[in-house]
Amino acid sequence: MNRLTGFFLLFFLIGGCAQAPEKLNQTNSSRWLEHQLDINAIESWHIRGRVAIKNDNESGTLTLHWNQEKNNYELRFIAPFGQGTYILTGSPDGVIMQGTDNNVLTATTAEQLMQDVLGWSVHLNGLKYWVRGIPEPDVNHGQILLDQQGRLANMNQAGFNVSITRYTNHNGISLPEKLSIRNDSIQLKLIIQNWNI
Repeated sequence: MNRLTGFFLLFFLIGGCAQAPEKLNQTNSSRWLEHQLDINAIESWHIRGRVAIKNDNESGTLTLHWNQEKNNYELRFIAPFGQGTYILTGSPDGVIMQGTDNNVLTATTAEQLMQDVLGWSVHLNGLKYWVRGIPEPDVNHGQILLDQQGRLANMNQAGFNVSITRYTNHNGISLPEKLSIRNDSIQLKLIIQNWNI
């Protein structure tokens, strides 16, 4: 069994233990509102984790380091076996990506750079919120399903399905630990190994 197959097998075995989500009710609704207030207060963070990516052309796993400082961010995608690192840096002024050959590319949006350089159609503006377990504000979304603690379990937004099957407690705040984000062209499975807020 190769590493990628083993990773997906472990991912789906762990996911089988998750509780079924439920629709909004009055108790869950108030928990959900409290949860969103807690999460929206987090404007800066560092996460370290593993991401499995699959699209029409390729599949693989990478290590992810994400530093977010309010509106500025740096994402490091580290390929296995010394195959190199991609560094995506963004601010309100624009985005830059440094590739494995130290070439530096610029664009006005991170989505454009990730598509051009990596071939990934990812909604990074939404991912900034989804990775914290909340919808992207001011963007329509489908019905939200919550878990028994009133946290996001599943929703559709910006053409993506967002599913969170495991949370971790960090200083009294529930933060996603295991996410699946997919649309017709790409599927991301993210396991966050460490949160620092």
